[in-house]
Amino acid sequence: MSWMNSGGNKKSETEVARLVKEVMMADDFDLKHLENFSVRRSLRELDNDPNKKKIEFPDDWAQADVTINIPTKSKDDARLFSVPGFHFRPLLEVIRSAFADVQANAFHLAPFKRMWKDPLDNHQERVFDELYTSDSWLDAQDELQKLPREPDCTLERVIAGLMFFSDATHLANFGTAKAWPLYLYFGNLTKYARSAPKSGACHLVGFLPSLPDKVKDLLRSFPRISKSGMATLHTHCRRELFHGCWDILLDQDFLHAYRHGMVLRCADGVLRRIFPRIFTYSADYPEKVLIATIKDMGSCPCPRCLTPKSMFTSLGLRQDMKSRLENLRVYVTTNITRAREYIYRWGNTVDGVKVEEMLGEGSWVPVMNKFVEKLGSLGLDPFRMLVVDFMHECELGTWK
Repeated sequence: MSWMNSGGNKKSETEVARLVKEVMMADDFDLKHLENFSVRRSLRELDNDPNKKKIEFPDDWAQADVTINIPTKSKDDARLFSVPGFHFRPLLEVIRSAFADVQANAFHLAPFKRMWKDPLDNHQERVFDELYTSDSWLDAQDELQKLPREPDCTLERVIAGLMFFSDATHLANFGTAKAWPLYLYFGNLTKYARSAPKSGACHLVGFLPSLPDKVKDLLRSFPRISKSGMATLHTHCRRELFHGCWDILLDQDFLHAYRHGMVLRCADGVLRRIFPRIFTYSADYPEKVLIATIKDMGSCPCPRCLTPKSMFTSLGLRQDMKSRLENLRVYVTTNITRAREYIYRWGNTVDGVKVEEMLGEGSWVPVMNKFVEKLGSLGLDPFRMLVVDFMHECELGTWK
């Protein structure tokens, strides 16, 4: 009874009686079974498949292992570590599936400016309401039409507007099971249809893996590593894993389609050359800093601009808006490459003095941004694509 009335207040009389009769008084109950008992370990064992059955996915799904380099503070002695269980759909297969679906009948394949005309004085105002009515899409369409045509190809060239969204989540209130799904929406579809709960407009791309617990065991085996150093190295591995996943997703087939397009028969039966273009990536702040390869709440915590923390008191003022437009983030590829040489070639620590000096201001981290590395030369700005996440930043009541 002392246990029942202590701790949490969710232990009812019925549950306490059931604990005594069905567990403690059971014939197979043995106190030795509780030696070295760990709730977390037991929950983890329940989360794992006891039969080790292979999970079968549909035909267009693939599975890959993500290999990351773990620095060891020794010259030219990085450890390769493979993280299994990255289940994903190739991006081109998702695009083909979307354009073959009946919902593609409602796709807008040509951008336009939407204007509103006042019936009283006939003055006009521009309306910004959809992705395909935005300046970003109009500019992308103009740049696309300026590209040289493919040999012997006279097909119409249109854009597939890609809008990514990801959010790590726990699968149950009890247990350690969690998932990190990656979704894809198409901006060609109006937001009123795209946002409907039963529209089926959300395409599941894959499940981003998390670092397994055995990574910590590997880090503990490194000589002369402190707890803070291990935490920093573990964070570095998480960043490497995330961009390792995107290194797989942004494969050669996708890059070829980004440059030269892919011929698809649209819902109206007409063959067109489709060019995928990434416009937005919606995520909460912890994931935005992973995408932007910056420190979480560093000296310049914004993933879109270089506004320092000291300017936070000016939030919303004209001076703040002017500063945000004048100090947009530009990826410092040369500095990142040199910083990684200090770490992987010369044995410097991830947060060492030389590394921090090379990275400079901007809260950068020594991780190669795969969006910049693969799509930067093709016109993608990975910082501009990080849009405001209304669910996490506004609707929860906290501006993060």
